[in-house]
Parts: sequence; C-alpha cells; structure tokens
Amino acid sequence: MDDNELPLGRRAWGYRFFEMLPALLSFGLPIALIVISFIDPLLGAWFVLFFIGLTLCRGVRGGVDSIRGYRRMRRAEAIDWSALNAEVELVLRRSRGETDTDALPVTGAVSLAGRGSSPDRFGRRHLDLLADAATSPEAYPLPSQLVHAVIVTAYNESYEVIEPSIEALAAARIGAERLVVMFAYEERGGAQMRLTAQRLKREYGELFRAFELVEHPAELPDEIPGKGANLTFAGRYLQSWLDEQGIAYRDVIVTSLDCDNRPHPGYFDYVSYEYVRHLDRERISLQPVSLFVNNVWYAPAPMRVIASGNSLWNLISTTRSLSLRNFASHAQPMSALVSMDFWSRRTIVEDGHQYWRSYFHFRGRYRVIPVHVPIYQDAVLAENLPRTLRAQFKQLARWAYGASDVPYVAVRLFNRKRSTPFWPLAVRFAQLLESHVSLASVAPMVAVGAWLPLLVAHADAWIRETVFAATERMPLFLTPRYEGLGSRWGLGVYSINSPDAFVQALPGIVDLVERFAIAGALVSVVLSLLLLPRRPREFGPARSFAMVAQWVLLPLTVLGYNTMTALYSQSRLLVGAYRERFDVTEKTAPEALRASAAPQAQTRIS
Repeated sequence: MDDNELPLGRRAWGYRFFEMLPALLSFGLPIALIVISFIDPLLGAWFVLFFIGLTLCRGVRGGVDSIRGYRRMRRAEAIDWSALNAEVELVLRRSRGETDTDALPVTGAVSLAGRGSSPDRFGRRHLDLLADAATSPEAYPLPSQLVHAVIVTAYNESYEVIEPSIEALAAARIGAERLVVMFAYEERGGAQMRLTAQRLKREYGELFRAFELVEHPAELPDEIPGKGANLTFAGRYLQSWLDEQGIAYRDVIVTSLDCDNRPHPGYFDYVSYEYVRHLDRERISLQPVSLFVNNVWYAPAPMRVIASGNSLWNLISTTRSLSLRNFASHAQPMSALVSMDFWSRRTIVEDGHQYWRSYFHFRGRYRVIPVHVPIYQDAVLAENLPRTLRAQFKQLARWAYGASDVPYVAVRLFNRKRSTPFWPLAVRFAQLLESHVSLASVAPMVAVGAWLPLLVAHADAWIRETVFAATERMPLFLTPRYEGLGSRWGLGVYSINSPDAFVQALPGIVDLVERFAIAGALVSVVLSLLLLPRRPREFGPARSFAMVAQWVLLPLTVLGYNTMTALYSQSRLLVGAYRERFDVTEKTAPEALRASAAPQAQTRIS
C-alpha cells in the first residue's frame, strides 16, 4: 500500500472490522467470563486465575523495569554528553587527517566506568563508537555540524505556561545559538495567542540561531485541526527556511515539543550523540522520558496519581526496545520528515501514529531509540477541581484514541502487497492490540472478575431450584455435574449441589495475589517520590505526606480514568463516531492560581 495517510469519510468493510475489534474484545472479555461461568463455573474460575496471574507477572516485570529505567535515567543525567561529542569529533577529525585537531576545545569526557574496573553500558557503547569512528570516519557526521530545530506547538496557552519552556531551551548546554526554534501557534488561539508569540520572540529571539513565529491557519482543507496539522505546517515552513539558509536536511534533527515541555539541559547533546552513533540514523527517532512533574505539587491528588503513573510507564518503556513508541516529545531527522511529509494531519494522536507512519514509510526498517534523560511536562491542572477532572478525562481519552491505529496497521499486515516483513509486523500488531484491550479490561477483571464465577454459579443454582422446584430430576444436555473439585461434560441428570470449592475460594485466592501486588506497588510509590522536584515554599510537610497518602486513590483513578477513557474511545470507533477534533488540554500556571486565590482570601478576611 503506497498511501501512508489515514482515511477520512467512509471506510472499507475490512477497515471497519478492525476499527471495531478493540471494543469487541474489551467488552467481550467480561461477557465471555460470564458465559463460561454459566457453562462451567470451574472453567470460569481458572480463566480468572490465569488472567490475574498473568497480570501479576506483568506487574512484577513492570516494577523491575521501572527501577532499571530510573537507574539508567539518573546515570544518563550525570554524563557530560557534550564532552563525549567533543571526544567523538576529535577522533573523526584525526582519522580524516585534518590538521586543526589540537585546537579543539576538548576537556575530556566524564568517566563512564562503573563501580568496578569495567565500563557500564554507556561506557561500552562509547568505546565501540570511538573504535568505529577511527576506522570508518566517513560514515559519521561531525557533532558540531548538527543543527537542532525545535518545533514548539501552542494553541491558546498563557505566557506564564510557555515562558519556562523557552527559558529551558535557552539554558540548554549545547548552546542556544545551536537551536532553531519554530514557535508554531494556532490562528484559532486568537489575538491573545498572537501577542504572546510576539512577546516571546521579542524577549528570547536573539538568544537562538533563529526564532520563527509560524501561525497555523484555521480551516485548511484535508486536515483535522490539531497538533499533527500544526506540526506539519511548521515543518514545511522549516523546510523552506533551511533551503534559504543552505542547510542540508541530513544535518538537522527536529524535536517536537508541547509548549509546557522543558528539556533536560543535556537533552540536545544526548540526541546529537545518538544520532551520530547510529549508522541507520535516517530510520530512527529518539524518545526521551516524559515526566509529568513541572506543577505536580499544585495538582489535585487524583491528577498527581495519574501523572505519576504516566511518568513511571514512560520510564518502563525506555527499557523495552521492541515496544518503545513515539510519545509526546520526540526527535527525528529532518531528512526523514521531508521524505514522509512530516506528521499526519488526520489524527488527534500524532505522536503514537508517527511511529506507524515511519515504520511503513521505511518498509519496516525503523526503530525508536531511547534517550534516557527527561522532558519535564505539566500534570493536568485547570482553574478549579471540576475543570481539572474534566480536562484529565479528555486528555486520557485522546491518548486512548490511539486504538485508531489498530485498523491502520491491520490492513497493511493482511494485505497481499504488504511492503514490510510479515512476522515482525505481526508481533507489533499483537502488541498494539493487546495494549489497548488490556487498558480497557484489566482493571475491571481484577476488581470483580473473581466474583463472577461464584455469583453466576449461585444464580444458576437459585434459578434451577426456583424454576424446577417441582421436578426432582431433570435431564439436561451439556450441563456440568459438580464432583468434588471438578466437573465433567456429558449427558446426565442435574442434581443441585453447591458450587465447586475452588470457585468459592477464588475471591480469597485473588485477594492473596493482590496483597503481593500491593508490595510491588510500593516500588511505584518510592520511585514517584524520587522523581518529585523540590517542594515549593508555600507547601508544608503535610503536602509531602499527601504525596504518599494519595496512592489510596489508585484503584479509583485506574477504573474511573484509564478504563473508562479506553472504553469511551474504543466505543466511538465501534459505532463509527470518529473523533475529528483535537481537545487541547487546559493548562494553568501555578502563578495564575495563586493570583486568583489571593483576592478570594482577602474577601474572606474582610
């Protein structure tokens, strides 16, 4: 299939089937459990136990990977990536026979050795890179020649929300003069957004190599108004700017940022290093760790739990190379973006979908490389609690609409003219489908699944005793006969007995399993505390205690937000009610909340 864009309007029947598939499976799992329990409660009990056991194993793996991801992040933060780039450049210049290598400002890279005498994973990779650069210098670009373009997208956010992100770019260790900033804002944001953009350029524009204002017009044809369309419009503007400047696309790395995103100071040096290190650099994207901690001290407790969970999941993802996908902020070579016409303009989940567009554009020869330093982002925070709760639901529902990628991938997987190898794509498709079904079904299955076989068995016994009370023996077909700890199939005579002992004991067994899971959840609590920024002065020790106590809300946030938003988005795909509008997450700076609270406090005092 040559068309790499999402369809609009009426879908083909095969595409419609795979659009419906996530919802059919998510709703079908509990229905299947009820049906199986009516046929044989013991079989239903084993179904639940297998499901919960699998969930527990995945939870244990997640706990281990979160620790691994955290350790790698802290290690990467401690590395002087600019020094490593300088060392690589020195080797490249010497290997090319250039005569000015003695003048290079190399101060020496930080030690990459572990606690023992052997280097750690970063050290081993660096030594391999130096060796390869010395033998094949023509295969590697010079780190100093790379240009970083940053597309910062905004809709109608305030100056107070955006300014810290521009400040973080200006403070990048690579030097603001190496950055080309495209501030991409929406015409739909109104006159105030335009004034904010002009103010930002006036105050910060001279610090960067370039600071261009790119206004995305409203109502352009053949696009869904949203971030993907805004990014693509800004990307095309960047392409024209590079052509005017005579800068080769292969020397440009493009990072997309939301306007509340603040890159780690070493982020751009790290991205340069990974770009140089990989020979297939056009066919990669670079994914940092998104941490939702900028304003987390000010957010309500439910939002803090959700933000912490999302941050931990992003840490976990960086340790799983096969399942790592584009999320939120990411970097990609300009040459690749130009060849694939940038981002999709027809989706509200442009980040995750960008993985699949790239994968099919490069015929399966594409991968996401983890960048183990953070991009600091905002937790959801609106002007008041009701608006914050609604904004959080809208954000997660938009993310869960990534289930729209299931049909996009499926029709390419099962197409006879597929351009990618079947089995690698089949594995990725299974991961994609399973992730969305699990998001919608795991929590309710764990919460109530253990009781369903027992309730169904009692209900079945009560119905038969009530309906057939006048009949002592009644022939039934395909009905289980309870025999101790098991049941068997066949023709027979139904006699009313109590449900199987294993079925009755299942809730207690699951309760024991969940206690082990709680011990694993303590890892999440500890890591979430370690990821917190310094407590603001206006909060006392009670707020720190609340950061621990908030985790009692985890079951409610998982069921009320993760599960419900997944079911909501999958249900819309099920009935063909497509989401063709990007719901921008409302963002409020803590300073604005304090300013609005001050007059209210004065009123109460008076």
